[in-house]
Formats: sequence, structure tokens, C-alpha cells
Amino acid sequence: MNFEFFAFLVFMSFVSFAVAFLAYGMVVRFMGKEGMFARMSQILLVPACIVIFDFITIASGEYRYMVGSVPLILIAAVAIYYRFVKGENFAAQEEKKSPLEMARMADEPKKFSKKSARIHERRKNRGRA
Repeated sequence: MNFEFFAFLVFMSFVSFAVAFLAYGMVVRFMGKEGMFARMSQILLVPACIVIFDFITIASGEYRYMVGSVPLILIAAVAIYYRFVKGENFAAQEEKKSPLEMARMADEPKKFSKKSARIHERRKNRGRA
């Protein structure tokens, strides 16, 4: 097996992933996540973008590595933009909370019925007496 062919397959895997990431981001950005049209767009447009861009990359001849590196450069630009311009820290350990803590923050206080509140109050008073 030719090493250049293997390297090109690995490169195309990264390119396909980058195109999928960008295409999904654009579909969600412009069409939203919910709704029938948005779901069908996610199902149809993302794979279509991957196949079309892979075909363009393969057909570009000796420039295929330059054409294929465009989505990778765009992903790096998006990451740099969100890190330095927007100021988001991707690996903030001190701010990172466990999923249980985040769920507790998002939960509204439980609402009890009158009967349930009376039972709960009796159980609390039983332990104190």
C-alpha cells in the first residue's frame, strides 16, 4: 500500500470531519435546531456538503492539499476567535461544574401539593420530637 494514499485518506478524514462541523454549524445557525425544515436540512445538507467538498478536493489535482486544508483553517479560525476575541476559556477547571451541580442550578424549586406538604412537614416534625 502506498504511503501517500494512506496519508491522503487520513487527511480526507480530517477534512470530512471539519466540513461536517462547519456545515452543521451553519445549518443550526441559519435554520435552527427545531422544526421539520431544520431537521430535514440537517439530514440532507450536512452529508451533501461533505460529499461535494470531498469531490472538489479530490478533483483539484495537485492543489488538493491546499483546497482540503481550507475547512481545517476555518475551524482553527473559529476556535481562535472564540478564545481570544470572545474571551471564552475552553478548559476552565475552576469554573467547571459537574453535571449534577448544573442540574441543581437549573432546577426550579419543587412544588408540593397541600397534602404532600403536610406529609413532608409531619415527617420533619417527627424527627425533631
